[in-house]
Amino acid sequence: MATRSSTSPKKAVTKKAVAKSEKARVAPSPRAIAETAKRIAQTGTIKRNPLGHLLLEKMLRESGFRGGVSSSKKLLDAYSTDESIFSIRPQVVLQPKNRHDIEIAVSIIARETKRFSSLSLTPRAAGTGLGGGSLTDSVVIDVCAHLNKIGDVTIKKDKITFSCEPGAMWRDVEKKLKEYDAYLPPYTASKDICSIGGSIANNAAGPDSLRYGHCADWVESLDVVLADGHTYTLRPITYREFKLLIKQDHEHARIARQVFDLISKNEAEIKKNQPKTKKNSSGYSLWHVMSDGVANFKKGKGTFDLTRIVSGSQGTIGVITNITMRALPIQKNTTLISVPIFDLAEAADVVTKALTHNPINIELFDSLSFDLALKNPSFFKERIKGQDYYRVMLSMYTMYHIRFNRKVPEFIILMTLDEATTHKTPATDIVKDVSSKTTKARVVTNKYEAEMLWQIRRASYSLSKFQDPNKRPAAFLEDMTVPPENLSKYFMQIKKLFKDFNVTAAVHGHGGNGHFHFYPLLDFTNKTTPALVMKMADAFYDTAVKFKGDICGEHNDGIIRTPFLHKMFSKKMLDIFKETEHIFDPDDIFNPGKKVNPRFDIKGTMRTEN
Repeated sequence: MATRSSTSPKKAVTKKAVAKSEKARVAPSPRAIAETAKRIAQTGTIKRNPLGHLLLEKMLRESGFRGGVSSSKKLLDAYSTDESIFSIRPQVVLQPKNRHDIEIAVSIIARETKRFSSLSLTPRAAGTGLGGGSLTDSVVIDVCAHLNKIGDVTIKKDKITFSCEPGAMWRDVEKKLKEYDAYLPPYTASKDICSIGGSIANNAAGPDSLRYGHCADWVESLDVVLADGHTYTLRPITYREFKLLIKQDHEHARIARQVFDLISKNEAEIKKNQPKTKKNSSGYSLWHVMSDGVANFKKGKGTFDLTRIVSGSQGTIGVITNITMRALPIQKNTTLISVPIFDLAEAADVVTKALTHNPINIELFDSLSFDLALKNPSFFKERIKGQDYYRVMLSMYTMYHIRFNRKVPEFIILMTLDEATTHKTPATDIVKDVSSKTTKARVVTNKYEAEMLWQIRRASYSLSKFQDPNKRPAAFLEDMTVPPENLSKYFMQIKKLFKDFNVTAAVHGHGGNGHFHFYPLLDFTNKTTPALVMKMADAFYDTAVKFKGDICGEHNDGIIRTPFLHKMFSKKMLDIFKETEHIFDPDDIFNPGKKVNPRFDIKGTMRTEN
């Protein structure tokens, strides 16, 4: 149920240490403070007061904070951007050494925000997010710098679990799991550069999510520092455990009581607003807290699971300090089927037929991605070593010149089947089922051809940068999802919108989920770009909703999608989300402006460099 770790008593700081800290910082003049306050006040809806940030280091050190605290220009510049289209300068960067440091930071900011309303705390992991979720104009707390330890892998009764801190990189966890012949099914295409904690905060997903779901589906428990500055262990609990929990007197118990009441009172509205697509990371996943329903939960069926709200919350309701997740044995003897789509109208039919065979994944990339790979073979030299590089490139050019007769298909669909599926239905029969007169599927038996196809699929975003080095692939439309049966009609409309706005974009995604990623190539040094982004977002998001889809499959809301959530959810549901956030975070100290109550001006905070 609830495990709480109390903040330790304040640790004394020597006069020498304080003097050294104060000497390193040049005290600003009153005039400089006033000018800074005026400048910051113009960038947000909350009146800024830089004095709180200036005093923060002293307060942290006096309370025993051991990690890094800095407001150096170089560091603030580095934390002003992530992989999104935004640039927002923080006031202070924290790099906690351990969980206790995070508890101290939360406690101080929760106390001091009553005096300095501009103080808030935004967790940041690897900074690979695409929605601006880790950007703030206040205090950023970097969990990757030190909180990156990986615990033991445990195998008990065929159940594989592991624990790690939030800053542990996915690639390092994957390497350790591989020693046990295991892997984490919701792995993302960006697994080489992202962290586990950031992936959970975004409720990320990847190719195998078609069968295995999002990160939230694989969480066993989360240690989270809540607004009272204490750490609590959140996990799924039974009704009996829930009744014992809510009798206790602490923050976890209060939150559990109030969330239960909120869901009970609004269950019909919550169910009505649950996205119809399989993938979604918008809003707070209240529909998954008691997935069997309130009535069944009271009868002892199912669980009450607050990790479902924390997963995907983007650090807006607490700071994750430790993670326990399940893993699976690595899939062996899989079969890859490649399906070139020359007639876009057939894409939806191919995908819906493929879904009947229970594939592990159905991925895709478009003609522009393939064309850019053909024209930039040197791009793959760093990714594929030795003689394998030449074999993989030979497979690519053979496919283009011989198999495709120098005609690039609209899409190439990749379908992965496990051994149980192909044992039940031979791969050759599945190939016949998904083929037509104009669409010819085939089993890929050459490992270099398979590697080539997956390399292009994974590199579509990076390849798109070769179109124009003076522009940037812009992440703001890249996460829309529609039911697979609407895939063809939806993408035909998307192509028309690209033409209307006179932009190009390489496309890749998760075809089995009807989930596309595309990044229009834009020039952020052009003053008209912010207005263009807003017009495009409005038109493209409307198109996704028109085809019964949603605007956010796995990259979360952040700055870019939070103001548009009214397109997906009712006003009443948006109010329920606000109440959820307020239950966890009454003083709005955690990453304000994301998920609910948008306060960052999209046009005003957009980056001005490519």
